[in-house]
Order: sequence, then C-alpha cells, then structure tokens
Amino acid sequence: MTTSVPTDDTVPSSSEAGWKSYLADLWKAPPGAKGALAGCLLLVLVSPSGLSAMTTFIVPSFSHDTGTAKAAGILLFVSLPLFIGPIVLPFAGRWVDRLGARRVAIPSAVLYAAMTALIPLCGSSVPLLAIVLILAAVFGFMSSLAVVFKVVSTWLPHHKGVGFALIGIASSVAAAVLSPVFQWLISGSAGLGWKGTYLLVGAMIALVAIPTAVLLISEPAEPRQPMGPPVTGPGVELPRLPGIPLRKAVRTRIWISITVSLAFAAAGPMTVRQNAVDFFGERGFDEATVSLSLSALFAASVVGLLAGGMILDRTDRPRVVVPMLAAVPVGLLIALVNRNSAPLLFVAMILLGFATGAESSLGPYLIARYFGLASFAQLQGLTLAISTLSLGISPFLVSAVQTATGSYTVPVLTLTALTMVAVALAAALPKFPAPWTVEKFPDNTAEPA
Repeated sequence: MTTSVPTDDTVPSSSEAGWKSYLADLWKAPPGAKGALAGCLLLVLVSPSGLSAMTTFIVPSFSHDTGTAKAAGILLFVSLPLFIGPIVLPFAGRWVDRLGARRVAIPSAVLYAAMTALIPLCGSSVPLLAIVLILAAVFGFMSSLAVVFKVVSTWLPHHKGVGFALIGIASSVAAAVLSPVFQWLISGSAGLGWKGTYLLVGAMIALVAIPTAVLLISEPAEPRQPMGPPVTGPGVELPRLPGIPLRKAVRTRIWISITVSLAFAAAGPMTVRQNAVDFFGERGFDEATVSLSLSALFAASVVGLLAGGMILDRTDRPRVVVPMLAAVPVGLLIALVNRNSAPLLFVAMILLGFATGAESSLGPYLIARYFGLASFAQLQGLTLAISTLSLGISPFLVSAVQTATGSYTVPVLTLTALTMVAVALAAALPKFPAPWTVEKFPDNTAEPA
C-alpha cells in the first residue's frame, strides 16, 4: 500500500502568499465563479444536508401517527436513505466528470423535488414510503453534493478550503434556522405534521433547486491557474485536470485515514441529532429546548468550518482538523452525563457542532490537496458515500441498543471511543503535497511517490 503523494511543484502554494494576496485573488474571481458559488450554496440550502434538521422531529411525529417504534422510524427516514442514497455518489461523480455539473444537476433537481412531494402520499405503505424516501435521497445527493464540490474545485482551485467551508456553512445555517421552524411546523402550533411538512418542503425544493441548476451552475472552460505564472507558449497543451486516478488513490494510507476519521467523527453529532428528542428528553429537556440546542450545534459548525477552511488554505499541514474532531468525544461525554442543566446542554451541542459537516466540507479539501482533481468527483463521492453510511447506521444502532437495554450509556460510550480513534487518525495525516498543476502532471496518471 502506498502512503504518500507527489510533493514537488513549481507554482507557489496559497500558503506562501500573504493574506492580502489570498483575499484579493478570491475577490477577483470571474463573475462565472461567483455565480456558480452562489448556485452551489443555494443547492446546499435545500439539499438533504441542509434539510437534515427536519428528520429529528419527523421521526417522533411519524412514530406517534403510525405506532411505529422510534428506532424503526430512524431506520426508515434516516438510515435507509443514507445507506442507499450515497451509493450513487461515486457514479454521479463520474457523470459530473464526464458530462459536466449542469447536465447532472438539472434532471436531479427535478426528480428530487418530485420524490420529496410524493413522500406524504405513501404514508400508508411502509415499503413504498421507504422506496420513495430512498429515491428522494438519491436525487437530493446527486443535485447537490455530487455537483457542488466539483464546481468549487474548478472555479476556485486555491480557495477550496474557504469554498468548501462555505458549502458546509450553508448547510449548517439552513439547519440552524430551520430546526425550530421544523419543530413548530411538525409538532408545534402550526400543526402540519410530518405529511404537510414534506409537501411544503417539496414545493420549496422545486422553487429553489431547479432554477438554480439551470441558471447558475457552471464550470470554467479550462481550470483557473491562480496565484502563479500562467502556462503559455508554443507547444503547451493544457490537459483537463491533474491528479491521481481513483484506483491508485484508494490504495493509499492517506485516503483510508481521511475516510475512516471523517466517518467516525461525523457519527457522533449525527447520532445525537437524530436521537435528540428521546435522548435529551430522558435528561429533563423539552422538545422546544432541544430544537434551540440543535440550532446552537449548527451555528457552532459555521464557526468551525469557516475557520478551518481558511486555515487549511494557509497551511501545509491539516492540523486544524484535529481540534475540531477532538471536540466530538468531549461533547458526547458531556451530553451523556448531563442531567437537566441547560448550560451544559448547550456546551455539549456547541462542541459537537464544531465537527458537524466536516465530512462534506473539510473532507473534500483534504481529498483535493492530497490527490488532485483528475478523479476528484468520483473520489469525493466514494469518500462521502462511506462517511454517509456511518451517518446512517450510527443513529439507528444507538437507538436500537437503547431500546434493548433501556440505556444510552453503552452505545454512546462506544461511539465516544470511535471518535477518539478518528482524532488519532487525523493527527497522523502527513504534510500536504505541493499544489497540483497541469504542467507537472500532463497525463493525469502520476503514481503516488
């Protein structure tokens, strides 16, 4: 198994340029780049990630209406879509690499809106409901995560850290704002229930995602060459994108460490979020307080992702990821031992929030820095698919074990141990290679060193 990637380059990295140059280059991005970034943020706002706060309150409402166990509700609304939906991401990434982001985003957005609107019409048939939920997740991931990271990587190659962080921030801001809104719509005074809420969300997806995919999503004709001398002269042929092919990248220790650490770390906040009503209800908190604490979690992720993304753009080592992931086991322990203390509840959720979205925001930055862009969409799709499987299975397993044992102690302590493994793997990641450039890797098939 190879353990490193190429490290030589002739174009100065963004960490070698000053902050003024870094920000000036970002500000001078072409209009197409700014429009595409705005489109990416809008797609994320209505993506399954941006609407993730909904399922925390959907599951109790569905369980109450149908008499279904909460663990089964989590399996239906969270786990199954996250098990099967992300499987399409590597294939969608390949389609994006070959067909272009817009050609994938437009039909996916249409089908995402349609499947979401169909969900409440299938409530009397659990098998049919499961199929429609899975299809909605598939097309939701295709119209957002399969597209946006490739768009940012090609338009803003030396601002990937802040670009990916903004994608995570959009998701977190949406969830922070919508968490109390969904609680009000589903189980509060609005009284829409889970069915009415899904109809409303389907309409919102159609009104936002479809026009965005048509009008804003784009890719440059050629990748930008930021903060470095342009490649010019007779006989110079610019290839599409440089980097390591998928089959070689997945054999490296670096990719395995990134994927496992993000999968384990992301499972902590996701598990607490999806079990929040029951988990914190046993600890003396009402549903309205829980919804506000979830907003605090997502708000904290904005700070963590923005700071982490900007620092990653300015460093040659991924050290900033370590404290973000380390906050997860600490937050889990505080959440587990807390009894009826609102300040401790918010402390725990803020700590968990620092790493929320790392798998879908900081993860792609690490992938791009270590492995280039030749197979980025496919590699990121595979990485995110594996991480998302962890997001799907962990809330269900914790809920199922709690149902069997009557206690959250054992599953949450096990989850805490796994997140500590994630911290250790992140701490062991090596120095970043020098930035990938077209003139150094003209055939896009460079072997890891």
